[in-house]
Amino acid sequence: MDAKDGRSAPFRVRPAEPKDIPALMRLKRLLAQDENALHAVRASEADWLRDGFGPNAGFMAFVAEDFSGVVGMATCSARVITGWNGPVIFLQDLFVEPICRRQGVASALMARIATLARDVGSPIVELTVRADNPAQNFYSSTGFQPLPHCLTFVLAGPALAALADQDYETLALTG
Repeated sequence: MDAKDGRSAPFRVRPAEPKDIPALMRLKRLLAQDENALHAVRASEADWLRDGFGPNAGFMAFVAEDFSGVVGMATCSARVITGWNGPVIFLQDLFVEPICRRQGVASALMARIATLARDVGSPIVELTVRADNPAQNFYSSTGFQPLPHCLTFVLAGPALAALADQDYETLALTG
């Protein structure tokens, strides 16, 4: 955990709490900015509170903090895949402040995600990464394996609306 200037940079990883939402949102925006996807970040603090900490929380978050505050985050969710017995942990976000990189923060966050996966009986941790993301090297060094025979597809915008409209038309004819 040595900083670039040779000083020790101790940090700890812990489950995120509602009070961490502003820091989580800040890190999420930095991540999106790095990916040229800031336009896609739409969640408000209320959304984060409901979706991450409410009674029906859809994701979990962990933070890494040092003397200055939150410097890294990992967010994940459990999802069900038909044919598997138990949940699969899907890593949604992993981000560390640029000044705190190469100090073991991302590795510690990943270890916490791995512990969560093991504790809930998930046989894998899954993630999706952009083809141009240099973090691929980190993921590979951590033990992740690319699945070159799998592609990610997204249905969104006008195509999503058009397909949903077809279902409404079908319902109107049969209903």
